[in-house]
Amino acid sequence: MHLLITRPEPDASAMRDTLAAEGITSDVAPLLEITVEAPDDTLLERASAIVVTSRNGLRALEASPRLAELISRPLLVVGRGSGDAARGIGFRDVVVGPATAKELVPLIIAAWREKILPVSGELSSNAMPGPVAHLSGDKISFDLEPPLTAAGIPFVRDTVYRSRAATRLPAAVAEALRRGGYDGIILMSPLTADTYVDLVVGNRLVEGARAAAYLCLSQGIAGRLAPLDAKHVKVTAKPNIEEMLALIRKLAAQSPAVSPPGAKSDKTS
Repeated sequence: MHLLITRPEPDASAMRDTLAAEGITSDVAPLLEITVEAPDDTLLERASAIVVTSRNGLRALEASPRLAELISRPLLVVGRGSGDAARGIGFRDVVVGPATAKELVPLIIAAWREKILPVSGELSSNAMPGPVAHLSGDKISFDLEPPLTAAGIPFVRDTVYRSRAATRLPAAVAEALRRGGYDGIILMSPLTADTYVDLVVGNRLVEGARAAAYLCLSQGIAGRLAPLDAKHVKVTAKPNIEEMLALIRKLAAQSPAVSPPGAKSDKTS
């Protein structure tokens, strides 16, 4: 089975290597370029807890000169992979939500009531804990502020990474799409899906692109494929990387298309 991975780097190459170890070949064509910035120092100094909803938020934390003093604070993340990565950079109190920012809300409220308020009360009867800080991208699918504010929790969001859409497809990828050369296309964000559709339509690749199965991280992403009239669209059980890998493995088990022995996947640019 041969796939097209459209994730930004370095996640795209990491996924390619994971799949290659299982005999699944892929081309890498990042359709978004992510720029990561260190979080605001003053904000981090005040934060009573930190929320990250993508691996890029963790990369921003790693770039902070305050990292050593932050690792004892509660950190709430989405997905087991991000949880493992957070522990790997030293965080000791990591709470892992199952899939989405929305599903973190009750976990943040519980952490506030059970961990943050009691510690604040021990320090001073008049002390008000600092805000919960969400280190996010410039585009968010769910705004944590309304539900947390309604629960009486101070909240602040710091934009620490930004996305820029690709303006072209690598020539080898465009040719493979033209001839229907992919068994599956991996799409993991709405902006990636929109960019993919625009490039496929703009380069008149729709007919060949319909041959692939589309592996989407959510129903919302799948809905962006309407202009392609795609016939084979599959959605993960939950919107996280673990479920995407499970969906890929399921497709591989069902696919009669097997890459030739010894074939290598090339990273295109």
